[in-house]
Amino acid sequence: MSRLVVDVLGIPALLYIIWQGGLLYAALVAAIVFLGLREFYRLLPKVNRVGRPVVGYLAAIALLAIFSRHAGLLGAPADWATTGMRLLAIVIVLVIALQAIGVLIPSETSWSDYSANLGGVLWIALFGGCFILVREMDYSRFAPQVDVAFRLTLSLYLSVWLCDSLAYLFGKAFGKKKIAPLVSPNKTVVGTVSGLIGAVALMLALGYGGFLPRNIFGLTDLLVFGLITGGFGQLGDFVESRLKRDIGVKDTGKLLPGHGGVLDRFDSLFYVMPLSLIWLELVVLI
Repeated sequence: MSRLVVDVLGIPALLYIIWQGGLLYAALVAAIVFLGLREFYRLLPKVNRVGRPVVGYLAAIALLAIFSRHAGLLGAPADWATTGMRLLAIVIVLVIALQAIGVLIPSETSWSDYSANLGGVLWIALFGGCFILVREMDYSRFAPQVDVAFRLTLSLYLSVWLCDSLAYLFGKAFGKKKIAPLVSPNKTVVGTVSGLIGAVALMLALGYGGFLPRNIFGLTDLLVFGLITGGFGQLGDFVESRLKRDIGVKDTGKLLPGHGGVLDRFDSLFYVMPLSLIWLELVVLI
């Protein structure tokens, strides 16, 4: 019942925010990032790691501000050369700050603490910021009358959700052989393949059905997005499962009843959005 309530209330709200885009969507992404970091820092002590949340939250604020500025949500849009230098500066400062803490407080930190903190911030905040750029991508020169960014963003979410649902349903009904028992003992080969096929099929259907403009997204693009959502999206889920298995917890948090934490719900998208952004910038929009 709690899961149903979250779905009934949360899915329409999420769809509305994706449709609106802009600062409202950026605020949602910021909430996902900060709640995800909060869950991450609460998990670190369970494996005897010391978290540095102040450093992580400050880095997340800076990273999200840079992504928002690049998208034109905080002043004039920035080009990739400027944005890239800003991102590099933040990552350099983050590395130095975490290493400096290890030198200044050696009795309370170890090298593995530094690695865990750095990896967590890059995974959650850097990858999370890509949510904003995908939603705010400018396609006006291709289709000035259509909000293509909204349609693609929604398609990526829907493809991930369909992949998860099919992987669960077919895996539970027909799956026998485990695909990665040491990482996620409940996931099967049948479920994983079913999810991948469903994700690719949905992206093709959205393209050839006219929801995604074919003058922008060709067959190769649709196949790549399907592989990203159905393949790398599931990889993101496996990565988070490995994290939970190493720590010894079932869920990363209890924020969403019936779903677990923020990282449990958005783990696939933390891989899908950065990879989709790379394909858009390097292939689709060149």
